[in-house]
Amino acid sequence: MLVTWDGWLGRAAKLYANGTDLKTPYISPIYGDFKGFPPTILTSGTRDLFLSNTVRTHRKLRRAGVIADLNVYEGQSHAQYQFNINVPETREAFTDIAKFFDRYLKE
Repeated sequence: MLVTWDGWLGRAAKLYANGTDLKTPYISPIYGDFKGFPPTILTSGTRDLFLSNTVRTHRKLRRAGVIADLNVYEGQSHAQYQFNINVPETREAFTDIAKFFDRYLKE
């Protein structure tokens, strides 16, 4: 029930939007125009509630001609890689993020 639209998720989305249409790109970027976006890295996990939305965003970025990396880590939930720096998946995620930044933020 927690992660269904009829449960907590739907109420949280409406609270976050504060009356703004949920399809407004500033609320839900998937509805925006990604043309001209800079290189983008998307990080998710196989247990992330938003994995499908992350994949949809990745595909939309790619269709807009944006360089986009999608990294999905086994067994990780939403932003779990931030909570325990000692697990291998966290080290791998931050290594991949650092390599992405090194590649695209060169001076």
